[in-house]
Amino acid sequence: MTVHIKSAVVSTFLLMLTSTCYADIINPKTHVTIINYLRKGRDLTVHCKSADDDVGVHVIPPNGSFEFHFRPNFWNSTQYYCKFDWEGGSYWFDIYIQLRDKPNCMKNCNWLIIPNGECGQIEGRPDLVDRCYPWNS
Repeated sequence: MTVHIKSAVVSTFLLMLTSTCYADIINPKTHVTIINYLRKGRDLTVHCKSADDDVGVHVIPPNGSFEFHFRPNFWNSTQYYCKFDWEGGSYWFDIYIQLRDKPNCMKNCNWLIIPNGECGQIEGRPDLVDRCYPWNS
């Protein structure tokens, strides 16, 4: 192998390694967990999507959960919204807005779905709920 080819291979390897490290350290994946706290034994049907990604429709049993993950973008404009359906209700909510949620849940965003809205848990403290929001109008 010539020196130029070896240099190109090493440079390519280092670039790939640097990109992977940047993605995992500077911009880690965010995990969104949706927990059905509707009570009264009601299933929760959830359909989440962003402008670029459709997570699909999922049925969450009482006290059950559903999780999806993504890597927020560099421009702080990542946004996911979900439609929530259950017996007696049909609502939607912006489950992840990067500028709103990044400070509270950089890696893990847990949302408790209750009949009149949703409440976020503080990352690293599942015993504490730090913010509740009404449904989008």
